[in-house]
Amino acid sequence: MGVHAAAALLLPVLALAGARPALALAPPGSAEALLEEIDRLGAHTVVSELYEDDRRWDAVRSGVASGSKAWLEVARRLKREAETSGPGQDLTEAVASALERAPGRVLAVLDGESFDSDDVCSLNTIEDSLGSDFHAALRTVERRERAVATVAERALAARKRECLGFLRELKREVIRNRAEWFPESAAR
Repeated sequence: MGVHAAAALLLPVLALAGARPALALAPPGSAEALLEEIDRLGAHTVVSELYEDDRRWDAVRSGVASGSKAWLEVARRLKREAETSGPGQDLTEAVASALERAPGRVLAVLDGESFDSDDVCSLNTIEDSLGSDFHAALRTVERRERAVATVAERALAARKRECLGFLRELKREVIRNRAEWFPESAAR
């Protein structure tokens, strides 16, 4: 085979590889690979399959809780198609946890479509996710409150105020309901 014939065969392969480099580079289980899977199969199918596989679902929850931009995008896209209880609740709790690590990124996804301040920052969905120890729960809410307070982006100011308001309300409720929500801690 001549050089020209080999080049003619190789050029379409190289062009195809150049058109979709992310497919070749996204490691399995990464946020990028999941975003590609969502594009290919649809969020409803992907969230259903992930939720049925405990190992993969735990990895998604951990990834989202890390606060990385790509994982928060995975959460945003999956949440739209997730059942409210179960996967939707888990995604909301993971995004709430990410407040401590990446408050600005989290506030950016509180767009009212997939997530909003009422879901992520308030009592509505995260009371149970705070655990059974009063002091640990209180520290968690306080860490989230401090983290959100550090966000300086003007574009996120309204979301920051709203989230802080919900976190302060959550803190008051945790204290007020100590005996009911944390019976083991209240007995000490």
